Amino acid sequence: MTNAFMMPNPKALAPLLFSTLCIFSSGALAQEIADPIGASPSDAQVLIELAKSDNQVDSHLIELTETFGPRLTGSTSLTKAGVWAKERFESYGLVASLEKWGTFPVGFDRGTDTGFLVAPERVELDFVTNAWSAGTAGASRGRVVLEPVEVENFDASLYEGAWVLRRPRKERPKTVVGKELDALLVEAGMLGELRNGGGNPVVGGGHRISWDNLPTLVSIRLVTTCYDDLTARLEAQEVVEVEFNLEHTFVEGPIDLYNVFADITGTEFPEEYVIVGGHLDSWGAAVGAQDNGTGCATTLEAARLLMKSGLKPRRTIRFMLWSGEEQGLLGSVAYASSHPEVCANTSAVLVHDGGGNYLSGIQGPAALIDDLHEVFGPLKELESEMPFVVRENKGLSTFGMSDHASFTQNGAPGFFWDQANVLDYNYVHHTLHDTVDQVNPEFQRHSALVVAVGALGIANLDTMLDRTDLIAERPQRRSNRRTMGVYLEENNINDVIEGSLAAKAGWLTGDVIISIDGVTVETQPEILAELQKGEPKKVITLLRGQEKIESTLEWPSIGKGRDDSPK
Repeated sequence: MTNAFMMPNPKALAPLLFSTLCIFSSGALAQEIADPIGASPSDAQVLIELAKSDNQVDSHLIELTETFGPRLTGSTSLTKAGVWAKERFESYGLVASLEKWGTFPVGFDRGTDTGFLVAPERVELDFVTNAWSAGTAGASRGRVVLEPVEVENFDASLYEGAWVLRRPRKERPKTVVGKELDALLVEAGMLGELRNGGGNPVVGGGHRISWDNLPTLVSIRLVTTCYDDLTARLEAQEVVEVEFNLEHTFVEGPIDLYNVFADITGTEFPEEYVIVGGHLDSWGAAVGAQDNGTGCATTLEAARLLMKSGLKPRRTIRFMLWSGEEQGLLGSVAYASSHPEVCANTSAVLVHDGGGNYLSGIQGPAALIDDLHEVFGPLKELESEMPFVVRENKGLSTFGMSDHASFTQNGAPGFFWDQANVLDYNYVHHTLHDTVDQVNPEFQRHSALVVAVGALGIANLDTMLDRTDLIAERPQRRSNRRTMGVYLEENNINDVIEGSLAAKAGWLTGDVIISIDGVTVETQPEILAELQKGEPKKVITLLRGQEKIESTLEWPSIGKGRDDSPK
């Protein structure tokens, strides 16, 4: 999903996944579970009974994460995962396809990243590195030295073959001086930089790079405890050495990018659709189990359950696994915008991208609430500890940080499931903790059933969901949130969102924001504060290499368009 926490007890939250499953033989399952007097069970009851005894969602998640690991958009592992997903859909009897939606200029494959304090003692270090960032040529060992603050007294010999520990934010040199010092450090032969990444660092990265200008600075973001330990050792005048081995490989593009989709063709209305899905891509801090292996697994299992049940939907159910979600919903935006005929004839898009808490409800405007109650009624009290609630709202939003928004923006009802329970999603989201052991298998099994029941129920309604007052009205007021369309680390631009104000102004990954309306800014909070002040037109000064560039951004008085960036 594209955006210090209390850690829930893993033993209570997430028993180890297992995949020893009892499998029914194929056949007319609806007849097999009929009651003794011959009454036909409802479609939902057929799925409920099947899911109780034959639910394989765990195995999908385990195979996806163990075989392919992190699945960055543009990586070899994502391409292979797409082929795997297509073949798995086909093994259930669905017609499946890979559809190309675009390319990236450079691919990036991450192997194993390891780091250790090696002197005065050996201790494993916790850290992250961004995607599309420079790696090391094998194990890179060197002493740790503190970042310099003055150009005048710079001694290159201190930094040759060394790892530079960046100072705390308030002690760092000013931006212009810092850039000059950075150039001197590179010229001196530094091995790379070590930053304080925070208590639970989040991974990102900018894909808009070129083969002729690949990143060369090795940048490591340490978990705060490790950063503080190195700082304390240097303050105690210990000789500190570390060793990092970062297996980062750039692949010359263009790299073809694909969505995966598979259909159960409708018996009465084959040109009308219910779309079910999640995104196959992930960042690389861990294996993408919650974001979004869980959504991929429930999508696959819903497809398997429906095919195994023998039930036939009246409308086509299209299962989709998008890519490029983490870079701005790119795959789903491309699909929805290039298939207007599908959007016009789609009754619902159901997206699971909220991690491992169980699917607990769905929301929509008044016109379609009765249909949603009918579809999800069998799930309302199915599990006392996992109730399902249908809620009425004032309409669907065309905004959102997952793929449902791409369809709602193109007129199709896009739903993002409500989810509930104790998992702190921020703890795992884009962090080192996005691992399989954080996933509760009972919740996953229930969620797969919810997806299957919802997809079939909506597909079998007499009509498509009513679109009356489908979209929530946006408040007609002056926007109090001005976003540029960039991802920042302090005042450094890590990525520029396609179509944003920053992109239209020609900003580039690697630019540094140094002032807004003449006020010097060096941190994210300072930038955000200055953006909100005064009139919605700002003169922003960027540093690109050694060149200063003035750029003007202007926001409309009433917020319009897509707010798809955090800064």
